[in-house]
Amino acid sequence: MATTLAEANKRFVAELNSLIGREVQVVLSNGEVYKGVLHAVDSQLNILLANATAKSGDRYNRVFIMYRYIVHIDSVEKRIDLREFAKYAEKVFPGMVKYVEETNTVLIGDKVRVSEIGVEGVGPVAERAKRLFDEFLKMRGEGA
Repeated sequence: MATTLAEANKRFVAELNSLIGREVQVVLSNGEVYKGVLHAVDSQLNILLANATAKSGDRYNRVFIMYRYIVHIDSVEKRIDLREFAKYAEKVFPGMVKYVEETNTVLIGDKVRVSEIGVEGVGPVAERAKRLFDEFLKMRGEGA
């Protein structure tokens, strides 16, 4: 199945958005390197890092970086592949679990969303999903 440019663009934006709130390392074209929490990205891919540290050791509360100077952005944090959690959750919620690869999220029913940062939703299914996700993380040694 061929991926269209629109689908590829959607995946790119989803992947970049998944880094918001996470620690990243940004390498610039002049060799400078900053580590910090990706706080915001605009439509032109300019970024804002919070609590950033430069390669020199200088610390900054906020660093705004224009897209044209960015060579690459690396996630510093280890990612959780939620495909495994989807299989685990399917045993408890048969037929209700869907893994969304583009965003690395798991949907349970139509009201619960599980991502690397936690469980979104309310009600009995969400409460059970939260307990299940905590159990899953504990088994993997990333425990809650």
